[in-house]
Amino acid sequence: MSTPFSISIIIPAYNEESRIPRCLERVLDYCKKQNWDFEILVAEDGSSDNTVKIVKDFVSKDSRIKLISFKERLGKGGAIKNSMFDAKKEYVCFIDVDLSADVAELERLIPYADDYDIVIGSRLLRGDLPPIKGPIHRKIFSRLYSRFFRFLFRIPIHDSQCGFKLFKTKIVSRLFKEIHTTGFAFDTEVLVKAYWLGHKIIEVPIVWEYDKASKISVSKQIKEMGKSLTKIWYESHLLWLQNKTTYPQKRGSIQARMTFSILSLFMKAEKE
Repeated sequence: MSTPFSISIIIPAYNEESRIPRCLERVLDYCKKQNWDFEILVAEDGSSDNTVKIVKDFVSKDSRIKLISFKERLGKGGAIKNSMFDAKKEYVCFIDVDLSADVAELERLIPYADDYDIVIGSRLLRGDLPPIKGPIHRKIFSRLYSRFFRFLFRIPIHDSQCGFKLFKTKIVSRLFKEIHTTGFAFDTEVLVKAYWLGHKIIEVPIVWEYDKASKISVSKQIKEMGKSLTKIWYESHLLWLQNKTTYPQKRGSIQARMTFSILSLFMKAEKE
């Protein structure tokens, strides 16, 4: 008899009283049917609605659901980061509370889990899956961010921002203590730092449905992610200049020198 798959599933939540019940019911039901050795960690980020009360009710009925609550807002990335350290199973993943990627999509990631340290879901790579339907402005932003990410870091990942990622738990402690971004670019820093540390990463197409009730403001997201992305690159390049392996950049690259010079001026102006 094979050993049950062992996984911790992290669900970040902030003021999610309307969506958390359906999410927990679905994830719990699915994991039970798979006969997994699992735990569900709700990373509650200082909610002011009934999210905590609802999750506690679920916890009282099933001990495999655990509430990790933060009194002050850490941001989605901060809540996920701190909850990663509480994962007790062999693998740990995080998924979005709106289930834009259903928990069943883990079936596409798990076959790669033995050979890779990190398996990430992708909305941009499609393989034999149909194109994802959704708002055109969201699609354009995702593709532009993808190109900018690959332009800066030269890492062959297309969808760094997909909120559906699977990790070997044994790499979590060292990797996530290096993470400082708590906002929209959290996923980007995770992948960049994972590359620094030499972890094996693979990107796998998944089925994704955009949530019409999404709380994300695209204009705010563009501004914050652009700022965070360039800051992550700038700090990476500083280390690269010290001959540390941070990202695959060629020595003497005109592109890197020009980008670094421009960002240095912005960084200096911001401090003044």
